Amino acid sequence: MVANRGEIAIRVMRTCKRLGIPTVGIYTPSDKHCKHVSFADKSVEIHPRENLSGYLDMDAIFDVAQRMKVEAIHPGYGFLSEKEEFSQRCEEEGFVFIGPSPRAMKNLGSKLSARAFMKKVGLPVMPGTLEPVADEEEAKKAAAEIGYPIMLKASGGGGGRGMRVVNSDDEMLDAFTNARNEAEKAFKNPTIYMEKAFFRARHIEFQVIGDSRGNAYCLGERECSVQRRHQKIIEETPSCAVSPELRKEIIDLCIEAVNKAGYTSLGTFEFLMSEKGDLNFLEANTRIQVEHPITEAVTGLDLVETQLDIASDKDVSASLSGVRPKGHAMEFRINAENPFNNFLPSPGRIEKYMEPTGENIRVDSAAYEGYMVPTEFDNLLGKLVIYGSSRSEVITKARDALDRYTVSGIKTTIPYHRLVMRNDDFIAGNYNIDFVKEHSPSDLLKHTEFSMFESYTQ
Repeated sequence: MVANRGEIAIRVMRTCKRLGIPTVGIYTPSDKHCKHVSFADKSVEIHPRENLSGYLDMDAIFDVAQRMKVEAIHPGYGFLSEKEEFSQRCEEEGFVFIGPSPRAMKNLGSKLSARAFMKKVGLPVMPGTLEPVADEEEAKKAAAEIGYPIMLKASGGGGGRGMRVVNSDDEMLDAFTNARNEAEKAFKNPTIYMEKAFFRARHIEFQVIGDSRGNAYCLGERECSVQRRHQKIIEETPSCAVSPELRKEIIDLCIEAVNKAGYTSLGTFEFLMSEKGDLNFLEANTRIQVEHPITEAVTGLDLVETQLDIASDKDVSASLSGVRPKGHAMEFRINAENPFNNFLPSPGRIEKYMEPTGENIRVDSAAYEGYMVPTEFDNLLGKLVIYGSSRSEVITKARDALDRYTVSGIKTTIPYHRLVMRNDDFIAGNYNIDFVKEHSPSDLLKHTEFSMFESYTQ
């Protein structure tokens, strides 16, 4: 069973189909026309309890799993993918969880527990609290020690939800209340902690794997600094900012952390790189990442297959031990958003949809002509992945592919990606997490003479 929806559900099912593994999909009433429903071998509608998304309803999911006699459950990303309780219940009810064990999740799944664990391992950790912050008054006291500006963050999830930058005590009450409420709504976990807010930093993450035989692997880094609302929209590997010496140092520490955590399956260790060039551990993601395809592109691996092999207790050392990333890859998230209106969501019906094709061009998507983009879920339509022998080759190929990617009827992030691929700062690798703030679509448009962008000025 794939306990998820949209493009990631299809992505997992595609590998299962190639391996001859039958799949069961689930869907809510509003998702009955979603592409993953017909892509699965069998799909079952779930009716969530009041005030709970169906993809978060463990009882409903396990009911379907039992009725359909599934052997294993893949959680994808988001929803229940990083819930220790979900992994534990899979174990208790006799289903193989395609992901880390409850013990490993306890060490690394919560951002607070991960920070404390990594500090013991010896990784440099972002300055901040190692315990939950109970209320705004306690937050003010902690902020006085850390020093403004600070970042309020949800311990139980990611994707930019439950995060707020606070510059002073005057801003704390509203920011704390909003962050806590958003965390409760998104993750059913209102726990908030604090970190020092870094600006003009770079967001770097390392792909790690632990197998069932106690071996640990690290497949290098991905740069994820092009973000809006703390959510990534462009990723690339390798990073222009990571030297071979720093890469080796962090890889060695990541492998040590995987071993000490007894971690199995895929995971990601995320870092912020300061303007000085040093890396500080941010959080761990105990699941497959949205941007995993670019690591697949430079390694030749199928990471979902790797997850399945590890969960099946297969020996993966032969396929992973000698892996050395080659070439360069970028991923562009195609979201149903209007970049010229502060990236606000743009739900509605897709009138025309055409994906680019070609050598080393990959699209993971659940979109199609006539699809009604819903309002209640993340608005990611798909991901365009470009691979090449060099970064400059990837940028050139990306320009062409993005120019041929057609989505009409709604607004998408495609025009912004087209502009970024023609921006001198990005081309030079000179960018950070404030790139979108400093390079708005309108500003980028002013500095391009490309006529195809004239229709995107409204």
